[in-house]
Amino acid sequence: MQATADQDKFIREKTFLLMVPLSAIAALVWSCLYIYYGARLSAIIPGGYAVISFLSLLVYHWYRNFNIFRTVQLTLILLLPCLLHLALGNFVSSSAVIIWAILCPLGALAFQNSTTAVYWLFVFIICMIVVFFLENKLAINETQLPNELVAILFTLNISCVTLLVFYLLRYFVSQNERVKEQLKDEQAMLEIEQEKSEKLLLNILPISIAQRLKAGEKVIADEHDKAVILFADIVEFTSVSQRIAPKILVENLNKIFTHFDQLVETYGLEKIKTIGDAYMVASGLDGIHYGQAGNMADLALSMACDIQNFSLDGHMKCDLRIGIHIGSVTAGVIGAKKFSYDVWGDAVNVASRMESSGEAGKIQVSDEFYSYIKDEYDCLHRGKMEIKGKGLMDLYFLITKKRHE
Repeated sequence: MQATADQDKFIREKTFLLMVPLSAIAALVWSCLYIYYGARLSAIIPGGYAVISFLSLLVYHWYRNFNIFRTVQLTLILLLPCLLHLALGNFVSSSAVIIWAILCPLGALAFQNSTTAVYWLFVFIICMIVVFFLENKLAINETQLPNELVAILFTLNISCVTLLVFYLLRYFVSQNERVKEQLKDEQAMLEIEQEKSEKLLLNILPISIAQRLKAGEKVIADEHDKAVILFADIVEFTSVSQRIAPKILVENLNKIFTHFDQLVETYGLEKIKTIGDAYMVASGLDGIHYGQAGNMADLALSMACDIQNFSLDGHMKCDLRIGIHIGSVTAGVIGAKKFSYDVWGDAVNVASRMESSGEAGKIQVSDEFYSYIKDEYDCLHRGKMEIKGKGLMDLYFLITKKRHE
């Protein structure tokens, strides 16, 4: 809004500064015509206006006080045509020179504001009334202008005022249109940048969390009794990473995780983060149901299968250890600048242990997760194992999705 106001002010000042020298040049032409035809005393008025206008332009460029400059010019534009009208006699003998005074209220309307323009219009009307009562009484006793010149000046006064007003308004409008186009382009660029920021925000945060942050919510922390957490880890990553160049390692790891990101989006789940070669996914943060557990199982099966198409060193195929568990978590946004959406709690710890205690190329799931998917997926009971912090747990390997006849 401030930028728009500044642009509008700049255009008004620029247009007014263009009007003043044009009016001054016209006044010089009129002065020369009066002198040529013997009306030397009458020529003093437009000539004096031209001189004062050019001097005021110099003062303005020196002090840069546009308000004073504009007031002086509007006063001259109003009074001097009235004085010249009285000096030449009446409306006919002065060739309607008083019409130039209409530039005063019009100029105030275009280059100041509507309220001030009303005051200038009132003063203009007062001047017209005064001139009406005084015309033919203050005429300077000098050479009468030829009728042919009076007729020509009639045409010039009306035409020049009309042309000047039209040109200035056209210039004013064209400048405004150009500014509007610039603002439109800036708005389009702003919308593009906002869209980029929006996409970046949605790449970091779930949609619902991003909307809450944009709405002004400062602290976001939610408790979830049931959430599905998946951890995946690349087998032998550390040993392979020591044998290859860092650039190759990062490029290949990026290909793997980019593919996993696409799978997560396909199954409607939520990627939480990557830690080194570990990949963490969650679902059920808005309420658990079978579809989310099934989607997590489908994701795990797809990841375990598709990883065979990738290699870290370009020779040896990759393998994953995957662990899945259902349990309570706390989810929220941490950080002020490089913020992130993270999940903590029992389900996270157990899912991590499901992965770390699993076997290469297999998907190990807890008994809790198994209870959600056992009717739709084939699983192999691994038996009971000691899990840190949880004691003995029944564990299963997720094998495949059942085929229904």
